[in-house]
Amino acid sequence: MTFDRIRVGAYALGAWMAVAILLSLALITRPEVPLGKAVLAAFPPSLLLGVIALAARYPCRAMPLRKTPFSRVLSTHIGTAAAAAGLWVVVWKATPNLITSNLPLIFGVGVVIYDSAVTVHYLTLELEASRIAEDAALRYQVLAREAELKAFKAQVDPHFLFNSLNAVASLCGSRPGDAREMAQLMADFFRLTLRLSSRERITLAEEIDLVSRYLAIEKVRFGARLRTNINIDTAAGEFPVPPLLLQPLVENAVRHGIASVVDGGTIDIAANANDGVLHIRIENPADPDRPQPRGESIGLQNARGRLAAISNGRASLRTEEAEGKYRVEIELPSSC
Repeated sequence: MTFDRIRVGAYALGAWMAVAILLSLALITRPEVPLGKAVLAAFPPSLLLGVIALAARYPCRAMPLRKTPFSRVLSTHIGTAAAAAGLWVVVWKATPNLITSNLPLIFGVGVVIYDSAVTVHYLTLELEASRIAEDAALRYQVLAREAELKAFKAQVDPHFLFNSLNAVASLCGSRPGDAREMAQLMADFFRLTLRLSSRERITLAEEIDLVSRYLAIEKVRFGARLRTNINIDTAAGEFPVPPLLLQPLVENAVRHGIASVVDGGTIDIAANANDGVLHIRIENPADPDRPQPRGESIGLQNARGRLAAISNGRASLRTEEAEGKYRVEIELPSSC
């Protein structure tokens, strides 16, 4: 960072010196002086003015336009410009081969160069402040998105846990063997969940493994009423997704689909990836005469919110119910 500042300062000093040298050469009226000598003669005052123009950054930084009264900014820079131009005139008079008969013009040129430097410095500081503000806004946006995702995930874990514990409790009296099996499957499921949930992304294949373990738990409870058909192509299996994205949706398929149909049915899960977009479909039987819930379930709200948070609205989640089937379709671009 220090080296970059030195390099930028050197470039700025060279630029102001070049401007001062050109103006100095324009003020030289002695044609008998060769160009090389004229440039050498213009170098000392131009170096001085270049240093002064570069140093103008410090009062500009000390008096930002948005926080300093305009009268103070104006009076300070008028006084500083007069002092800088006066010092330039003194050096100009002491330099051979430079005219000294038009000192008011030389003084005015010095004021113009200093004020130009002040203008450039204020523009640079404003651009820098704007960039810092944009970086801060982006950082806060990322932190807000991470907090939102953590809140969504914190909602998923206890929701599934409470439902599963209720299922185990219901089996303890009538089917203790099934209750023990279900408790063991739950332990395996949560062990794997803890290992994967610390990661920001997992592959769809790992997510499907979690879903399969969840369905194995529910199959203990529903028996032959619950059937599954999972079809994930190779490209889709390697696609990165947020952990526990599908689990609440599959849980909905069990609770509001399989549980509401006397003969049960099949939960179909299919996924494929085309042109950098992951397509996921979850379908389950649905009783059209079942009591209709008020609004979306927690699982759908959670999945929709997480997709919106990670994709800035580019991912989509659609639902449809027709002909005794309830379908959830997800599209997730690879850049999310």
